[in-house]
Amino acid sequence: MSDEAAPQPVIPMAVFRKMVAQLPAEQLSRLPPEKLPENIPLDLVDEAPYYSRRAVESLILSANAYHLERRLHIQEQYGPEVMSALDKSQVVGNTANVKIFWQKLEGLGQLYEQWHREHTPQNLDRLGNQIRTLNALLLDIRAENADTTRSAQLLRDQVYAPDHAPVFQQAIERLHEHSERIENLLAQYFRIRITVAQHEMQVRLKQINTLDQQAETLREQIEDLRTQLEDSQTLWRRAVKRLHADQQAEHLQSRIMALAAELRSREVSISETQLTQWLDALVDAALHPLTRASVSRHMGDGRMALYSLLSRYCQQQENSARQIARNPFLQVDPAQAIRFVLLSEQFILDYFRKKRNETTAWISDVAQVKSEDLDGLEREILSELKRSSRFKRKSSD
Repeated sequence: MSDEAAPQPVIPMAVFRKMVAQLPAEQLSRLPPEKLPENIPLDLVDEAPYYSRRAVESLILSANAYHLERRLHIQEQYGPEVMSALDKSQVVGNTANVKIFWQKLEGLGQLYEQWHREHTPQNLDRLGNQIRTLNALLLDIRAENADTTRSAQLLRDQVYAPDHAPVFQQAIERLHEHSERIENLLAQYFRIRITVAQHEMQVRLKQINTLDQQAETLREQIEDLRTQLEDSQTLWRRAVKRLHADQQAEHLQSRIMALAAELRSREVSISETQLTQWLDALVDAALHPLTRASVSRHMGDGRMALYSLLSRYCQQQENSARQIARNPFLQVDPAQAIRFVLLSEQFILDYFRKKRNETTAWISDVAQVKSEDLDGLEREILSELKRSSRFKRKSSD
């Protein structure tokens, strides 16, 4: 097709508004409908000068008729899915999901700057709460981005007629810009979240190391009291000094219970939810194309901290079950309390299995994060975990 026959670009809405305000009715009436933008608001008639309102109204009717006819033709030629993708390109931009996420991210940025100036527990708690709020929005924002990416790819795959080229090219550009904006917002969020997560993990490890020495002393005292209790309950002692043995046993039981309560109060709790959130922060930052290069250089300490906390979590599960089973004074059914130890390696395997099930919307062949990226990261983490001496499970006593 020659350059003379090439379709003319559509007049942008902002330019058309200026034309309506400035041009006389005669010039406006000569504008071809195919050059007018889609979805011209009817209130533009009221905004126009009085002398040109009839011309503007006629233009809007002509433009609507032209675009409707073209829409029906495109749908007939390319199918409803392509038409849906073109429609989607008209409503991208500041969608509800993006607007909410951006607003929450702005708030997170302010909290982060405040925490960066003053590392107080209160500021860290506020940061954590805001991060959990944004985590809840991730699924929707990622689904929108994946849908936008698929729509753009669908339009790129079409062999469209030359007179439809502007429609397809502009739609692809709008969809691409929308996806880029979402990716930039996600990258900004992932950078802040991984920084906060690494700090949280280091703080938790420091708390554990500080209390471990105190807890070890308490454990030794408890074991010593248990030995005394067993001695006081021997058949000979109960036969010779039954009343004294009973009183001594009651006293020892009371001291054991008190020390056990103190020991539990000194244990730094680690939950599966916390571990999953920290692992999410590491995985998302390592996978995202706009953060993986910059973050990977500083990821080593964060991963090692996570591995240590994960090992400690599994140890806590063992200790909790063992203490309940061995303590004859706690009225808890050991069969309900004892459960399999969640090994560190199995935790990672389960995490990535769930990740695949939950993230099919944003991990695909057309998305920026491919399924092989997730597979490779899983292998890398498992390999690091196995090499780490911290993850050698202690043999039971």
